[in-house]
Amino acid sequence: DVSKHIALVPQFRESEVDSYFNAFERIATSLRWPKDVWSLLSQCKLFCKALEVCSSLSLEESLNYETVKSAILCAYELVPKAYRQKFRCHKKNSTQTFVEFAREKGILFDKWCTASKVKDFDSMRELVLLEEFKSCLPERVVVYLNEQKVTSLSRAAVLVDKFVLMH
Repeated sequence: DVSKHIALVPQFRESEVDSYFNAFERIATSLRWPKDVWSLLSQCKLFCKALEVCSSLSLEESLNYETVKSAILCAYELVPKAYRQKFRCHKKNSTQTFVEFAREKGILFDKWCTASKVKDFDSMRELVLLEEFKSCLPERVVVYLNEQKVTSLSRAAVLVDKFVLMH
């Protein structure tokens, strides 16, 4: 009976969407909830934009936890680009200690890496090099690369060369 688990589902907060999924997954894994009920349980505490996103999914899509999670994170712009921007732009405020600031920077960096599916040094290297490469290009070329969903520096370089020849 799935209903007995609803009370254990964490509260959803629009300001902490990614934390909601992290907490939900920890609880679901610890309590050994079957993965086929994760989608249903995770949706029980949603509201506002997150609920609208779920309502816009097909029935089949709404039953897939990863699809639901992905759609909600995307709706709240919690995608690699947004995490990278938050990481790069985050500044220490006057009421924070440097320890608190460093912790927040670390959390933002980890979220960027997780959203970018960084799992080892090589993928981290590609992520940073690709970001740096894009920062040296004209905006229209960066838009083109983003549309191509390029994830490696070498692929990006080849595509840019082709783009420049064509335009």
